[in-house]
Amino acid sequence: MFENAGRRGPAPPQKLAFGNLSVPGTKVGAIVSIGLVIIAWIAIPGAVLFILGTVGVGALVGLGLSWLHSRE
Repeated sequence: MFENAGRRGPAPPQKLAFGNLSVPGTKVGAIVSIGLVIIAWIAIPGAVLFILGTVGVGALVGLGLSWLHSRE
């Protein structure tokens, strides 16, 4: 009778925004984000170092969190 009382339904996709551009937290949002990075890489010369730095730091943080999660 109460077996589903503590369960939650699936969460709706998370919405992020870049200015007026809405980017959902799905595969399509990842493609849009990669496109924005490519456009910034080509259009803004000073953005190359920033993009490389954020990718490097993001990879380190992601690997660290993955390692912590796998330890549990």
